[in-house]
Amino acid sequence: MAEVSRFRLLISTGLGWMFDAMDILILSYIVAFLGEHYGWIPLEKANVILANNLGLFFGAIIFGYLADRWGRRRTFMITLLIYSIFAGIMGFFTSSYSLIYIRFLMGLGLGGELPVVSTLVSELSRPEQRGQNVVILESFWSYGTIIAGVLATFILPIIGYSVLMWSLSITALYVIYIRRAVPEPFRKQEKRSIHILLKMEGRRLFPMWLAWFSIALGYYGFLLWIPSELISRGFVVFKSFEFSLLMTLFQVPGYFAAAYLVERIGRRITFSSFMILSAVSAIIFSLSRDTLTLLSSGAALNFFNLGAWGVIYAYTPEIFGEGNRATATGSCTSLARVGMIIGPYLPALIAFNSALLLFALVWVIGSISVIFLPETAKRLKKG
Repeated sequence: MAEVSRFRLLISTGLGWMFDAMDILILSYIVAFLGEHYGWIPLEKANVILANNLGLFFGAIIFGYLADRWGRRRTFMITLLIYSIFAGIMGFFTSSYSLIYIRFLMGLGLGGELPVVSTLVSELSRPEQRGQNVVILESFWSYGTIIAGVLATFILPIIGYSVLMWSLSITALYVIYIRRAVPEPFRKQEKRSIHILLKMEGRRLFPMWLAWFSIALGYYGFLLWIPSELISRGFVVFKSFEFSLLMTLFQVPGYFAAAYLVERIGRRITFSSFMILSAVSAIIFSLSRDTLTLLSSGAALNFFNLGAWGVIYAYTPEIFGEGNRATATGSCTSLARVGMIIGPYLPALIAFNSALLLFALVWVIGSISVIFLPETAKRLKKG
């Protein structure tokens, strides 16, 4: 296996991760923008988000499986190309019915990339740097969400929706760089059926599935509706975009706080504490009646919840065997996509504040699930 520097590894994979986050989160702004402009009803918005999330669900399963057979780097490049092609196509359509099909196909590429890249970074990292590297990789998600907010707030009003999507499709050129910059990690060529995977890893899979489901249910249920929710509270479209952007800025320090803590106090306690504090922040947000409390609790929720995401992406590849790693990680992210499918529908079915309280409860349950998993930080330091 070719050696790759830590900086080159994180930049090469992190930029792809950033593009994914940018697209997934810009969807929340686009749905709010097109919904206001073309008079979409809430169900139309929810259906576009649902189609995107179904694509993410199946993409994580399909490409997590293929990564164990075709290789991490090749699969990473394929998923980026799928995303880039359909991002360009999306710019030609504004109907919610057309976007349902396009976002499903885009979601296949986006969903496939996430488990593949985290596994790639984990396998190419030194054992003592592995946890921090994956959390730092996950921090690129926050950069993508910030860029999404900047594009929606300042660029979308100038160049329009179509030109914005056509511009995002140029990420296909990034595949050329990945092919040169990222080596394929050495792997044992062992094929595992789902039955064997459950038999070998079942005791660790089920608690991890619960953790992934719980964090995703609330995160996407909250974040994908924030611009629309702020508009419903009386803020004008682009003011709601500004406030959403301000909240997401706190994701960056959340990631780096988690990156520090995972190597100091361990994966489990960092994840559990960040999930519980996310729940507290959600409760305060649901009870807020003034702008300051709304913004501060929303910022705290972004800080703790995105820090928890960084931890779980670092933790998951470490607890599974090498021959099962990408498939097992893909199955975990698929459970997250189930949460991602259900979560954004809840605010459309019940009151947004009621949905937040439900998300808080589920986050607490998710924080408890990791008690049944081993701590990997000490083991990696010894290794």
